Amino acid sequence: MKIGIINNPGNKLIDEIIWAGEYGFDFIDLSIEPPGAYEIDIRKTKRALKKYNLGAIGHTNPFLPSIFPIESIRKACGEEFKKYINIFNELEVDLMNIHPFYLGPFFSDEDKIRENIEFFKEVNRYCKSKGITLMVENFINPFHNPDVFERIFSELPGVKMHLDVGHCNINQEKNLTEAFFYRFGEKILHLHFSDNKGFQDDHLPLGCGNIDWKNIIKTIKKSGYDRTITLEIFSPDRDYLLLSRDKLKNWWKER
Repeated sequence: MKIGIINNPGNKLIDEIIWAGEYGFDFIDLSIEPPGAYEIDIRKTKRALKKYNLGAIGHTNPFLPSIFPIESIRKACGEEFKKYINIFNELEVDLMNIHPFYLGPFFSDEDKIRENIEFFKEVNRYCKSKGITLMVENFINPFHNPDVFERIFSELPGVKMHLDVGHCNINQEKNLTEAFFYRFGEKILHLHFSDNKGFQDDHLPLGCGNIDWKNIIKTIKKSGYDRTITLEIFSPDRDYLLLSRDKLKNWWKER
């Protein structure tokens, strides 16, 4: 199991890499977002990653209106994703996530699912041409539902999953992590951990919400998962990241 952080796009990317490296994290979830992590210096970024022996996973902007019913906007989103893929290719990153876009004027849930799948196909073709594996992240309704991912995977062979445990907890009677691992365990290549109280994506430190982390980790380990986990915790006080890492390591040892 490897533990990483996601860079705060409000800060300079190189500073985020240095912080992750100096505090002993294993990798950075490299999010390409403005203002601080958009125009990326490839040479400096590669040098910083190498200096601290950090791996990197590609994380993309979740707010691009990729299914908006205006063709020019959709095309612009497609070009934006090509930019991300080209950057990750230059950085020798071989995993990249994508978020389903859940807002669509006058769109039914079925419309959103169909249009997102079509956009994923376009992005996946370009990913494959660059040797990058695309992972779809569980997100806002209707993309919280394992049944929807069954359809995504059936229409997109080779596409994998990035599971966000915090998202699995929002507006659910029971956290959906176990359901996703039961159905798609072999497709899950990356995890995000953050806590919340079940109503919104709070990105709290582990133990500050209502997620039963010991049970979640038991489920994950039972599946045989032993890959990357990003602590996606948003706080100006980064001691909470370090505390969450310590708690995760201890829980992992217990199970």
